[in-house]
Amino acid sequence: MIKTWLNTVVTFLLISFVWQAIATEPLSDKSIFNNGYPERAPVSSLRLDFSALGFNGYKLDGINNNSRVDFTNPVDKISKNLMLNFSYTNSPSLLSHVSHLKLYFNENLVTVLPINKQLSMVENTVSHRIKLNAKYIKDYNQIRFELVGYYDLTCHDYHNRAIWTEISKSSHITLDQTALAIDSLLEYLPAPFFDSKSYDKLTLPFVFAQPPNNEAIEAAATLSSWFGAKADWRGAQFPLLLNTSADSHSVVFVTNDSKPDFLVDYPDVDKPTIEIISSPINRYNKMLLILGRDTADLKAAVNGLVFGHKIMTGRSASIEAINKLPRRKAYDAPRWLRGDRPVSFDELLDYPTQLQAQGLQHGPVKLNVRFAPDLFTWREKGIPITLQYRNTPENIILDSRLNMLINQEFISGFLLNNDDSLVKATKTFMPLLGNTETTQNIENVSVNGINLAARNELAFDFRFGRVKPGECTSVPAGGEYGIIDGNSTIDASSFHHYIALPDLNVFANSGFPFTKYADLQQTLLLIDDNPSPEAITLLLNLTARFGAITGYPGHRLTVQRLSEATHFADKDILIITPANKQFDTIGEINDTTNVLLSNQQRAITEAIYNGAYDNEVTEKVTVNVTSRGDLAVITGFQSPFDAERSIVSLTATSNRTFALLGNALTDPQRLNQIKGSAAVITKQTINTIKTDKQYYVGQIPVHTLVWFHLSDHPYILALLSILTLILVSFIIWRLLKALTHKRLAEGDK
Repeated sequence: MIKTWLNTVVTFLLISFVWQAIATEPLSDKSIFNNGYPERAPVSSLRLDFSALGFNGYKLDGINNNSRVDFTNPVDKISKNLMLNFSYTNSPSLLSHVSHLKLYFNENLVTVLPINKQLSMVENTVSHRIKLNAKYIKDYNQIRFELVGYYDLTCHDYHNRAIWTEISKSSHITLDQTALAIDSLLEYLPAPFFDSKSYDKLTLPFVFAQPPNNEAIEAAATLSSWFGAKADWRGAQFPLLLNTSADSHSVVFVTNDSKPDFLVDYPDVDKPTIEIISSPINRYNKMLLILGRDTADLKAAVNGLVFGHKIMTGRSASIEAINKLPRRKAYDAPRWLRGDRPVSFDELLDYPTQLQAQGLQHGPVKLNVRFAPDLFTWREKGIPITLQYRNTPENIILDSRLNMLINQEFISGFLLNNDDSLVKATKTFMPLLGNTETTQNIENVSVNGINLAARNELAFDFRFGRVKPGECTSVPAGGEYGIIDGNSTIDASSFHHYIALPDLNVFANSGFPFTKYADLQQTLLLIDDNPSPEAITLLLNLTARFGAITGYPGHRLTVQRLSEATHFADKDILIITPANKQFDTIGEINDTTNVLLSNQQRAITEAIYNGAYDNEVTEKVTVNVTSRGDLAVITGFQSPFDAERSIVSLTATSNRTFALLGNALTDPQRLNQIKGSAAVITKQTINTIKTDKQYYVGQIPVHTLVWFHLSDHPYILALLSILTLILVSFIIWRLLKALTHKRLAEGDK
């Protein structure tokens, strides 16, 4: 027994010695990071409300008898225990023995539910909790409701309003998702860090070992703009973590002399490198490693990733060389409508059948269109459209039509006819939002048309008529097709670029003037000498927003600290600072901004106008206050260093208040409240400040420039017209007099 005890002690001491040797020996083998550390896969329970999934087909009837709700399954998750919780209310006119509601999951029939069976005429709402078979789940999933409704067996009309069933808006799906340990392979990029199948906002932490310098921030901004372009309408946010491992998928920036504690023994690299590993904290979370000898290598690694990820495979890729990347031209952002030629609808498609509608009430054909925000549209009817469309032959007695809508507001309509031509063509316009005959700035105008500062939804709604040969019957729906021809065009090539600034609504919705060049080559971003993680997070979220607007990574952004910035000409300047550091080192800016913050000291200067429709400023008022609490300000003004350049500053009274700025610039409802030359943002409201210092950027012909700026001054314009007429008359008189003298001289000879 003593011998056994001695053997156990010796074995224990030997194991302890070996473990201590392993723990103190520098790690040179990366294989330990391949699959992280073994632990149980985390499980999360989700509730997916129909409203959050974009479902709007709550009401079913005899014609619109199908309704679909879509949801996705993440690439790194396994979904189980799917439960559909819903209720519906039936028309009391439906016959219970022949009417029913079919339920499909990914086109597999799940169940058939009765209508009005054993229900009173007062209470006819039915609730169900139905389990969905997880083996049918796919990347893209669909639950479909189909109503089969009859109100009379002898006299049936599919269009009768007695046929209806309405699904409750409280309906939802519950499920459990188990994390999946996927392979660490670069060919999956941008997955799993961004999942294109997800409808959710992208949240991706960026991790540094210590506060990043300018080059490291530029690298991170380039990567955030790339992910932002991928996320597009979903939105994206990139919280900055310092020397802390994220509890989700993350991006970690590592140099040979700056490594976070959880990767302190990770081997050095001798060139820019991209790697994917499992987190050493949780193997179900992946880390995208941006590796380099120094921060210059980090920029090279990020550029190699965003422009070369399609040819990367395996777990690791080193960047051997990057040829000189071409500079983008003004207004050539991939997501902006081209301004050098007409653009066909085929160039705007997101999927192949986007331009086709089928059925009596299929829903409109939709296209998303974004224009350069500084198009000069003064006294223009709108953006010309050459529209071509075709449809199945229509009965001459039917009133079928094609309606054109912009941002869900009716613009124009066209009758569908049954003639011999295959394709009908017409010329029309996309009217301009708030287009007037004046140069005055009028706020809160609600006029049908496009908003140049935002993404616009162009919709074409085919409305087919129906044949009703008798009192009780009508021809069932089916076989109706309407197609917008892909050769239809939108032409913005005849417009110049000229805009009145400051206009924070244009900045908030389109990123202008910084997004004029999609690669941000003419943008200078100034930050505090010691920026907080919250300030850098705002910076990354803002560049991600720019990437979503342009569809291109801002890899030429220049980042500088306030104390070291010296060259401001030829740059549009974006400033992110706390209140107590607002423009301390750039004194020229203080005189041009409307709101100044310094700790609890705040000053505001606002222009006072004569009346609601008068653009003349009578005086300005300045108020100085002492106040506490969270406050953030966005201010736009002309650069004192270059008259053709602009400055936009984002200032917060505390580090946590930077989140107010981020939320305001990503929340669609709050986004439209940002206007004027300054926006004061609190937790509850966004208040706009007007300015009397308006300036213009861009180029238009000289004669248009004169008429444009004098159109608000009719007396000066009339006087100028009279003087021009006198001058022209004098020139003609002198010319005729010279010709007369010449003829007389020739006659004397």
